[in-house]
Amino acid sequence: MAKLTIEIYAKALARRTTFDLVIPSLNLHGCLNNENEHYYENLEKTYPLVIFLHGFGDNANAWQNNTQVIKLCEENKIAACFINGDNKWYLNMGPIDDYYSLIERDILDYLYGNFRCLSRNMPLGIAGVSMGGYGALYHYLNNTNKYQACIALSPATKPDSLDESKYGSLKDLFLVRKNDKLNIYLSVGTKDFIYNASKEFDTFLSENKINVSYKIIEGADHSWNTWNNQTLEVINYLKKIGF
Repeated sequence: MAKLTIEIYAKALARRTTFDLVIPSLNLHGCLNNENEHYYENLEKTYPLVIFLHGFGDNANAWQNNTQVIKLCEENKIAACFINGDNKWYLNMGPIDDYYSLIERDILDYLYGNFRCLSRNMPLGIAGVSMGGYGALYHYLNNTNKYQACIALSPATKPDSLDESKYGSLKDLFLVRKNDKLNIYLSVGTKDFIYNASKEFDTFLSENKINVSYKIIEGADHSWNTWNNQTLEVINYLKKIGF
């Protein structure tokens, strides 16, 4: 995989911000055996893209340092983007902290506008853990015409620190989409501190016949050890639905 750390001015933040992009590329064996001096210049292949969102208190390095996701993306020819959310729940908290617009407008426009190997004709997914799981669900449910998949591991479905009346609750967003075909992978561990809230949310989904349910992981807690153990299943889920 080729890794790039990109620094741009973002209108949503009125300042510079950085994010990481990882793109499938030749491994050492392929590079040493490549006889085409213009391999990348002539390469016409495009890749599906997944945006990865970290949890509260973390940054764009969290997924990369704590899981095997880059290795799995390389093996399955998926591009990955890792964003800094700065504890802002990936919402527009404005006027210069609009993290929802940072993703939906600034970063996606930059990626699709500047990287020929990325195309809006390819599947787009969004994945997150904890606070990032909330963000992934929020972005997906507001943009089901754009995203083909959502991964939410131990998602904070009941964020106590947020006034959801300003943004719309996840329950409200799910009710709007209840008749849609939703490609959402959810999981939570039985030793996770949000387990009881997650069970309540799962009951809400079931009672409203929304075709999403939690995968309960026996003995798993709210940690990167749990989420790393889920990454292979996550990639397999994405491949199953067309990534």
